[in-house]
Amino acid sequence: MTIPTFPAPAPPAKPTPAFDVFFGDLWPEKSLAARPRLVAAVAAVGVLAALVLPHRQLGLGTFLVLVSVCAVVALADPHLRRPYHLVSAALILLLLSTLFLRAAEWLSLLCLLTAFVVGATSLGGARSVIGIVASTGLVPIGSVRGLPWVGRSVARGRGARTWVPVVRTVLLSVVAVVVFVALFASADALFARWVDALVPDLTLADTPARAFAGLALAALTLAGVYAALNPPLVERLAPPPGPPVARRFEWLVPVSLVVAVFGLFVTAQLTVMFGGHGYLRRTTGLTYAEYVHQGFGQLTVATMLTLGVVALTARKASRARARDRLLLRVVLGALCLLTLIVVVSALSRMHVYEEAYGFTRLRLLVSFFEGWLGLVLALVVAAGVRLSGWWVPRAALLSGASVLVVLAAINPDAYIAERNIARYESTGKVDWHYLYQLSDDATPVLAGLPAEVRGCATVRPPQAGDWLAWNLGRARASEVWTPSLDSGVVCPS
Repeated sequence: MTIPTFPAPAPPAKPTPAFDVFFGDLWPEKSLAARPRLVAAVAAVGVLAALVLPHRQLGLGTFLVLVSVCAVVALADPHLRRPYHLVSAALILLLLSTLFLRAAEWLSLLCLLTAFVVGATSLGGARSVIGIVASTGLVPIGSVRGLPWVGRSVARGRGARTWVPVVRTVLLSVVAVVVFVALFASADALFARWVDALVPDLTLADTPARAFAGLALAALTLAGVYAALNPPLVERLAPPPGPPVARRFEWLVPVSLVVAVFGLFVTAQLTVMFGGHGYLRRTTGLTYAEYVHQGFGQLTVATMLTLGVVALTARKASRARARDRLLLRVVLGALCLLTLIVVVSALSRMHVYEEAYGFTRLRLLVSFFEGWLGLVLALVVAAGVRLSGWWVPRAALLSGASVLVVLAAINPDAYIAERNIARYESTGKVDWHYLYQLSDDATPVLAGLPAEVRGCATVRPPQAGDWLAWNLGRARASEVWTPSLDSGVVCPS
């Protein structure tokens, strides 16, 4: 009699970690080695942020904290020596430098946002537009995705041999410094003043603000460190190329019609240019200032839509034969060149409009944005020569960050003040309320106004702070600012 045999039961399947279930194939967990020192550096950045950031204006202290974030992330980034990553790092430092070079908070916040996008794209390894957008959204989640790795790092370094000497050294150092600093501060007034400038005032009331700042910066640093060690696979979100259109006319006819419309518009611009303001007044009933104001926004939108048309056509048009490739180069090249003329027209319109109605931050910013769109079009033309544009999204992002660095370099608030004062001297027209709203960057320029109207634009003393709140724009404003000579001045309209 044969005794039946049964196979041994299979071992129970190992459960998938919750984080792997949530992130799936987009951000799989690698077998990352525990890095207790990196985790300790992340915590140190949090402590530094809690001590420095609360109750201070943007300035040198904010810059130093954010540079420490970048330094810790750089320690974890194995790709830092690659050219793209080096250029990204240099641009990030230039963008962050506006925190202590410029007093205009709107400019500093814009530079901070751009630096974050550049850093997230570099860490995520994005190459496409969708990858750049996905990196911007996913990299901050690294502070959550990296929690298992943090747990392993803490577990590895929590033994007595690792932590006890560190804790003992820190406690002894703190006690020694506190004792001797207290003795010397009580013995010397100048030393006491230096200590007051270096040591933050810690009170129970500001504990929530300091805790929030520390946790937020520690989370940001952790997100960057984890994304550097284990970047998300953002390019998996990009759709596959798909088959090209079956017939050539399916893309050639609509794009050719768009080229014809652009050609007609350029012809109209040349007609206005050679016909002069009198011809424009007779045919449209508009002054030239009214004419240019009417169309700048539409031209900017048209430029952005053109980039979409070029991207979609390049994606769907067939390149199987030499004739297809030649047509693609000629038609899209003509469209890009005509769009560059539209960009020049838009910038010219904005210049005339500013001369007629005054200079503002928004008008200056959109002019730089339109100029950047023209630069992107030039990159597209360069890519079209070889029909290879995989590098364009990254180049467009880095060029956009570079354009913002140039904007910060010209000191926009001071530039706006200079141009409006020049317009006031020639036409007698100026918006005093707008000049008053400019930051301390404009104060050295506004201080040169005649005494009888100086108070219309500069009635606020620059805000002082300790050395961690130092800012070049505010320092220059403090050097030249004086109270208005006539507090009862009536500002001309």
